[in-house]
Amino acid sequence: MVNALSGLRDLRKAKGMSSKELAQQIGVATSAIWAYENGTKQISEDHAERLAAFFDVPMETLLTE
Repeated sequence: MVNALSGLRDLRKAKGMSSKELAQQIGVATSAIWAYENGTKQISEDHAERLAAFFDVPMETLLTE
């Protein structure tokens, strides 16, 4: 496991997407996106990789310190 995502909400909003749309795009539950954005759930490396690929950013830029 890695830390929860930082800046995910900003990336999602910059694309004009809802949490539900993002979840569908990367194949995870909407509740997972909410939890990642709020920092209440740790994200698996697999999900972090999917998000990084979707947003075309290095995975490290999404992870908190």
